[in-house]
Amino acid sequence: MGKVDVIFEPRRSAVLSGSDLPCLADVATINVTRGCAHGCVYCYAQGYSSYPGQGRVVVYSDLAEKVVDEFRRKRKKPTRAYFSPSCDAFQPIDSVLDATFGVMGALLDRGVYVAFLTKGAVPERFLDLFARRPKLVHAQIGLTTLNARIASRIEPGAAAPSARIENIRRLSALGVPVTLRIDPLIPLLTDTDEGLSALFAAARSAGAKGVAMGYLFLRRSMEEPVLTALRAEDAAAGRLTELLDRGMELALFEGGHRVLGLPTDFRRANYERITRIAAGFGLVTHVCGCKNRDVTSDVCRIAGEASHEGMLF
Repeated sequence: MGKVDVIFEPRRSAVLSGSDLPCLADVATINVTRGCAHGCVYCYAQGYSSYPGQGRVVVYSDLAEKVVDEFRRKRKKPTRAYFSPSCDAFQPIDSVLDATFGVMGALLDRGVYVAFLTKGAVPERFLDLFARRPKLVHAQIGLTTLNARIASRIEPGAAAPSARIENIRRLSALGVPVTLRIDPLIPLLTDTDEGLSALFAAARSAGAKGVAMGYLFLRRSMEEPVLTALRAEDAAAGRLTELLDRGMELALFEGGHRVLGLPTDFRRANYERITRIAAGFGLVTHVCGCKNRDVTSDVCRIAGEASHEGMLF
């Protein structure tokens, strides 16, 4: 991804807010920024009315202070917080990392369980922070391929695949539970037997405890940019076009958002196939039920295991 313009603004709304996702309904969900430097071509957040545009990231300048103040004023304290991947907490921007560090530190100091999903590299200072309270941290590392060329095409500003595997290794070594998240899977590009076998072997060796998975879903406005990004991958682009042509509308966030998903039979069959591959490496899989209600009632444990769930209100 090219140059990113960073803009600083005070946060006007509550930081410790709820989510529209059913699996996060009782969890404080935190957005460190608006916009994201990773520039993933498939990112659903590009359809949000608050999205600042490609190449722009709005950093909330007073986030840690607001978190401390909100926590102090709440009668029922949140026990769990999830850092939203729609604006990755580990973007390669110093001010974003500073804001993330301040908020995570404030929450952990107050005994709040911190969960995150990232496609970025986790810096050393965060490892030192997590090492003091590893049982209060849950990590999902987003990675669908070890092929650096493919990864840079679909996630141009994200960390290299090798850096994300290193995230798993270093976090696991601290005692932090880490799940590999293969989402979004793209047919014939990131879901092949060979590619997934290599990825699962690397993740398992690094210490991953399981796999959360989901196939690509798109807002209608994102269909053309994704296909454009894949045009150099002829087989994948052709197969994706075919599947989208017979795809279906899915309701996300309690029906508030309509997106285009791949056919039910395709997703069901391939989740079963991927589950078999993962089992060969001793990895248990979970499908994101929020995005696959026509396939499963499973949950992807995006904010950690149920035993750690804490009510926000």
